[in-house]
Amino acid sequence: MVSTSPISPDGGSFSWNFRTGGFVDSAPVLSGGNVYFGSWDRRFYALDAATGKEVWSFPAGDFVDASPAVSDGKVFFCSWNRLVRCIDGRTGRERWRFEMPPSTFDDHRQSSPSVAGDRVFVGGYDGVLYALDRETGRKLWEMPTGGAIRSRPHPEGFVGSGDGKMYAFDAADGSLRWAFSTGGAVHSAPVLSEGRVCFGSRDGRVYCLDSKTGRKLWSYEAGNRIEYSSPLVYEGILYIGDCAGKVHAVKMSDGKPVWVFEGSGPVYSSPVAVRGRIVYGDNSGEVYFLDPRSGKRWGGFHAGDAVQAVAPGAEGSILAGSRDGFLYAVTVDTNTGRDR
Repeated sequence: MVSTSPISPDGGSFSWNFRTGGFVDSAPVLSGGNVYFGSWDRRFYALDAATGKEVWSFPAGDFVDASPAVSDGKVFFCSWNRLVRCIDGRTGRERWRFEMPPSTFDDHRQSSPSVAGDRVFVGGYDGVLYALDRETGRKLWEMPTGGAIRSRPHPEGFVGSGDGKMYAFDAADGSLRWAFSTGGAVHSAPVLSEGRVCFGSRDGRVYCLDSKTGRKLWSYEAGNRIEYSSPLVYEGILYIGDCAGKVHAVKMSDGKPVWVFEGSGPVYSSPVAVRGRIVYGDNSGEVYFLDPRSGKRWGGFHAGDAVQAVAPGAEGSILAGSRDGFLYAVTVDTNTGRDR
């Protein structure tokens, strides 16, 4: 339900919040005037982006903590019961479902699906990458890895695994193009920028590889584990968070550091750029608005619990899901706030 604001943003203005019955670790997606996300209350929601009012909700049967994908009015999401579903974005009606097999890797944090053309890519607890027909949910092919896949595959053919590798695959048939080994599990979703694929690893490093060959172009030592935070590339700089509560700004050209900002808790969210600010949340419940040039805090707000899900919203707003059960919508104000 929509409720009054428990927060007072600095450098922004409160729009609305919506209360669910569980943790909101699912990074929301804005599409067609609706906001789509899941909750640990075992439901998946569609809200009106302008008002935060519920359009519909769907009983998922288990926790939802991964981000959905939206394409051509269809919404795709995963839940802890290993089900991948396709939902009509307007009505909330289920169109199809695909069940992934159980495995010894079963735990939490499902892979977020991605859509490329007529295919949906999604990773399983069983360490298998699946390609599904977008219209029917029929399995087209599968590609095994050696560990659970907990992050979003890149639609152009890249996926990280708990076995410590980044894989490049052929989207047509799932054949392996190359694999690159790191020193820890790769739960950080890869990003692609100008022929380079970038991601973080539990070994505490950020990697930048040639997307065609898998050759390492550079690596950056963050010094602490990188869990679920995925890189943001914005105006030639890569931004990523680590489990020591730091966000690192690194030059895309050579991996050299630009600045490091230290917040109050581990960073599981992925930074986003909204109105010229770098925005992210941490496990202390803080949401930060940073100046991308200096790395100084320009504003933000405090939620009631950990914030692991941040995404761009409508008209210069950010959407932040918290373990206090709320999804918050806050507009970033470029005319107020202060460096501190």
